[in-house]
Amino acid sequence: MTSRLSYDFPPNQSNRSSSYNQYPSTPYADDATSHKSQYYEPGEELDEPFDVRADFDGDGPRWSERKGARKEGSLRSGGALGMGMMEDANYRPVSTHFPPSGYADTTKSVSREEMVSVPMLGPEWQKSELHELSRRGQAELKGDKRSKAWKEWTRDQRGLCGVRWLTRKVLVFIIFAFLAALGVTLFFVLPRVPNFEFYEDSPFTVDNSTVNFNRVPTNFSFSGNLNLYGDGSSSYLPIHFSSLQATLYDETTNKAIATGDWGNHYLEHKDQQPVILPVRFAYSAVNTSDTTWNNMYQACGHKWTGVVRPDLKLRLILKMSIVGLTNKPEISTQISDIECPFELGTNSV
Repeated sequence: MTSRLSYDFPPNQSNRSSSYNQYPSTPYADDATSHKSQYYEPGEELDEPFDVRADFDGDGPRWSERKGARKEGSLRSGGALGMGMMEDANYRPVSTHFPPSGYADTTKSVSREEMVSVPMLGPEWQKSELHELSRRGQAELKGDKRSKAWKEWTRDQRGLCGVRWLTRKVLVFIIFAFLAALGVTLFFVLPRVPNFEFYEDSPFTVDNSTVNFNRVPTNFSFSGNLNLYGDGSSSYLPIHFSSLQATLYDETTNKAIATGDWGNHYLEHKDQQPVILPVRFAYSAVNTSDTTWNNMYQACGHKWTGVVRPDLKLRLILKMSIVGLTNKPEISTQISDIECPFELGTNSV
């Protein structure tokens, strides 16, 4: 290697005066000559000085060939500035490397590079860190995160669902306002159970062509309508009936003698609305000594001179299916001392 000091000290210093004249003057020529001459005897070969740029500078002479082959007389070859003393062998890449026999491949050319195998280091994870990477550890971390978020929310330190202003106090106020508005809405929207009562002048009518009384077998049957008044004034909206089932009982024996269904109808928001509910009277007994059959037969028999027919005593149970109500409310009403609306013939049983 050659440095700037090489220019100040030529190889042969037997004639110092002539050496100074052979090389161009530099700012350090006089100083270097005065100090370096005491270390060398005349005719002694000079050591090659240490050149930092040649070893570590990418643009220095050692790595000059990376930009192309050097040419004689160029700056990189040293021919222009008297640097021809450099040995080319000092700046060539090593080409005599041979891989170990175990890794040699005769089919491939010799490479100038060698793969260095570095042993794998052992795991540096702590036991707690390995636990956090497991499924159970992840679940515990999520649980701790939820628990921390819940505690912060109960202390009004954070909002709910990422909303900063949705603290516990605000949420309680919103729920209270919502429940109050819902209660007011349901008060006006939910239907109320209406009331029904018989129309006293004519509580029920009968189709005379369907009247049938028999002793053997003991039974009676006929069709008719129940005349009722409905009161829907308690509701703020019309009451929608999906079904209104009626069952009529003999009040004396408490046995069902008629059934019917009003079907799908609306009851307006007002009082004293007429409701005509169709029913079918049908009853059978073992013999004519049955009390229920006798009560209906005597109340609806032929009006003989001097014979007073007894009155009917009936009880009505209405089972309602109202849209908007989950349950099926039932109401009961009764009517007594009513006259049978038809009369059996003289040749009846």
